[in-house]
Amino acid sequence: MSRVLWATGAFLLLATAARGQEPSVEIPPVERKPYSVGGILEARPAMIWFDTNAAPFKLQPEDARDARAALLNSRVQLDATYRRGWLSAQVRAVADAAYASGNWTGGVTAYEAFLSLKPAPSLMVDVGKKTMKWGKGYLWNPAAFLDRVKNPEDPALALEGFTVLSADYIRTFGGPLQVISVTPVLLPVFGDLNQDFGEGGHVNVAGKLYLLLYDTDVDVMFLSGGSRAGRFGFDFSRNLQSNLELHGEWTRIAHAVTPVLGSTDTLERREQAATSVVLGLRYLTSGNTTFIADYFRNGAGYASEEIGTYFELVERGYDSFTMAGDDRLLTLARRASEAGYGRLHPMRDYVYGRVSQPDALGVLYLTLGASAIVNVDDGSYTVLPEVQYRPAENLELRWLANIQRGGSGTEFGEKQANLRLELRIRYYF
Repeated sequence: MSRVLWATGAFLLLATAARGQEPSVEIPPVERKPYSVGGILEARPAMIWFDTNAAPFKLQPEDARDARAALLNSRVQLDATYRRGWLSAQVRAVADAAYASGNWTGGVTAYEAFLSLKPAPSLMVDVGKKTMKWGKGYLWNPAAFLDRVKNPEDPALALEGFTVLSADYIRTFGGPLQVISVTPVLLPVFGDLNQDFGEGGHVNVAGKLYLLLYDTDVDVMFLSGGSRAGRFGFDFSRNLQSNLELHGEWTRIAHAVTPVLGSTDTLERREQAATSVVLGLRYLTSGNTTFIADYFRNGAGYASEEIGTYFELVERGYDSFTMAGDDRLLTLARRASEAGYGRLHPMRDYVYGRVSQPDALGVLYLTLGASAIVNVDDGSYTVLPEVQYRPAENLELRWLANIQRGGSGTEFGEKQANLRLELRIRYYF
């Protein structure tokens, strides 16, 4: 053993001496390219089984009332960035195509396209179309005043942004307050510019104050009245333990306007103060299983009896049309659906849960997961089990089912589709 140690020490001494005699070699700096390009190619064949007795099914045109349908959705997403000194640019373009009932539809949309200027290390100014990504909730974000609603089948899916002028000013400190960031935003709505944000003819002013205080992420945000009703709120996120995170959001709209069906078959406007809340947990077990649970209180949502009135209107309208050819009530029901009754999660109290396990069953790159959304007000629910596998680094396969259940007159019980099965094939480049 002593010989081995002596030989090892001698070898190290000789190697050190030899290295000291060698001329020093300078490694030239690696020149980083100022641009990067990547993206996703995706195909999503799906099969849908419809509930022919559901209210939304009866609102469809007669030639579109099939008991089941096969769909083929496809997408090409291109992400490109360019950086040179204090200037950078970012583009995310999405081309969608869908085949259903013998017809192809599609289009190209710029999800993001903005310039960033960084005149100082603590200041950045953005102009163009971008996603703000406000809020801490996993599925629901009432504090995301300038973002679109997430897809419950894939909350992490990229969302289309709005055209804005924004800035970020960041300062760091020692002590309990470690970071402070101020983000003012201008969002104009004129003509075709941001027309789906709300009423035109306004320059909407919004802002967010971010604090990292006592190891807790806190945001305080507001949106001035204009295209949408004025609102303010805050969110937070804190790691209670290394594997347990608590998050929440609170927002207040002083004059929220909600379209409601009146007793005389009219669509009226109800103005009231509305407070919305999200409170949730994220927990990671020692076996790498992730649990997520969120509670959502929708302050501007409909009560059970109000949703019941809407479903009753659809039934009466459908009977009037099929028996007498009178479509007036069906037309009113379609207007009510577009005004708010048909939006995602239109009622007041919901619970969301998700569990996922990577490398499941001892298989590398195999992830098993399931999500569920429960309407606390009427007891209806949707379940979304999924299986995801990555046979190669840049290839992902995902199987997803969307199962809707509930009694007659409940939200998920009246969904147009009882069951939806989808296979997603995604290639990253």
